[in-house]
Amino acid sequence: MFLQKSFIGKNKWYLYLLVLVLVFVLAQVGGIPFAVYAMMTNLDAVQAGDTAALSQVRDTAGLALMLLSFAVGLLALVVFARIFQKKRFTDYTTGRKRWDVRRFGFGFLVWGVLVTLVTVQQVLTDADVVLNFEPSKFFPLLLVGLVLFPFQTGFEEVLFRGYLMQGSALLFRYRWAALLATSLLFGLMHSANPEIDTFGFWTAMPQYVLMGLIMGFVAIKDDGIELAAGMHFANNLMSSLLVTSNGMVFDTAAVFRDLSPEVGWTDTLVMAVAGVVFVLICRAWYGFRGKVNLWGRVVRPEKTVLDSFSLPKMP
Repeated sequence: MFLQKSFIGKNKWYLYLLVLVLVFVLAQVGGIPFAVYAMMTNLDAVQAGDTAALSQVRDTAGLALMLLSFAVGLLALVVFARIFQKKRFTDYTTGRKRWDVRRFGFGFLVWGVLVTLVTVQQVLTDADVVLNFEPSKFFPLLLVGLVLFPFQTGFEEVLFRGYLMQGSALLFRYRWAALLATSLLFGLMHSANPEIDTFGFWTAMPQYVLMGLIMGFVAIKDDGIELAAGMHFANNLMSSLLVTSNGMVFDTAAVFRDLSPEVGWTDTLVMAVAGVVFVLICRAWYGFRGKVNLWGRVVRPEKTVLDSFSLPKMP
């Protein structure tokens, strides 16, 4: 199973730490072009020392540069986990023999439809949401989003729902503990996002943690991160394309603009309901109910099973 594959390779704590440090450093290096671009195009924020404003995407070029840094992080994680821990990509992303593209597409489709339905309701009921469609800006945004968002969301999913989920399973030995730990870390990673300053920590942070819980739950129950990765891709892509506003990390050329954005507990409730619907649809389609016990211990499989997971020895 997915979390049992955490026993594959070299799993000393200092190797996990080494890989994470190297990934963090290279991801920061990959973010230098975006940082330079953000400072050149937002001199007022530089003079005011407003780091939240500097981390905000304001055009499609800035979005492309920001997303490229995640591509660097994803590549670094895959390479360093292989070099230092002898772990293949599929060892920490899925319980199946190979990555299931159909599951990824299914997760993308289902969550994309749910996000679109919520957005339609918002557009029809909120007078502050106005049409913002400019074809010359929207279609380049669409192209950049389709090409580069898979790297950004893929990096976060591979890191949190894959690599760190397995590391947490080795540390705590219970799936539920690994789920909680990685969901909290996922939320804290977004603490520097502009939404935290715009809406407040205790308003915005629960939504990040909740998303982590939903995606982590699906990854554990479905024995792999493919559905969660598709869901995450749909969430970020549709968020950048459909509705934007000031104070959001993706202040893009979306179809609509919210002139007076507000976030409250009702938004968290809507996300929770959408998450339940997503889980139920995925469970009905793939039948993962009961396949993995969330409350059970993560135990080391038999050596013969581990051997079947591993690569053949090089001559």
